Amino acid sequence: MSIIPNTELILEKIPSPEGDLSGWIRFAHTINGYEQMGGFDACADLANSGGAATLTQLRCSLFFEARRDRHSGGISTNEELIRDLLRAIHQKVKSGELD
Repeated sequence: MSIIPNTELILEKIPSPEGDLSGWIRFAHTINGYEQMGGFDACADLANSGGAATLTQLRCSLFFEARRDRHSGGISTNEELIRDLLRAIHQKVKSGELD
């Protein structure tokens, strides 16, 4: 998947948090959370803290959840957390908060 900068996100192409979650993993990989956060540990700390506030942080947290899903074989997938992250991402993009 290609990296998509925040400024190029299109609301209609972000998976809906209210419906079928198909496509969320593909979308999550449109950012490299490890690179953005400065490594695995920083990305994990952000995702595990639940403290993501900016669009970039929200996307990095979703990225980490996708990696967690892959490496656990889906065992540790938290569907409600994924929906919450997608809702917050939708809101940020809709309101033009592209930080």
